[in-house]
Amino acid sequence: MGNDMDALTEYELPLRGLLRLPPGSRVACDSGSLWITEDDQVRDTVLEPGEQFAPVARGALLVYALTPARLHRLQ
Repeated sequence: MGNDMDALTEYELPLRGLLRLPPGSRVACDSGSLWITEDDQVRDTVLEPGEQFAPVARGALLVYALTPARLHRLQ
């Protein structure tokens, strides 16, 4: 059994890069700035390095790179 710091998948996004993740994905920002939108939610989230995002609902996530960025998916 792993802990929250175990990365299942890592991604590198260029400036303005877009990534769609499956419902329930938890995300950690390793570098850069990320804008995260969750299907059927009113609020969006901006992540900076060292911050994590846990979805409120079970909607798919769209991750947009405000700057070149690296992130990984948790769980």
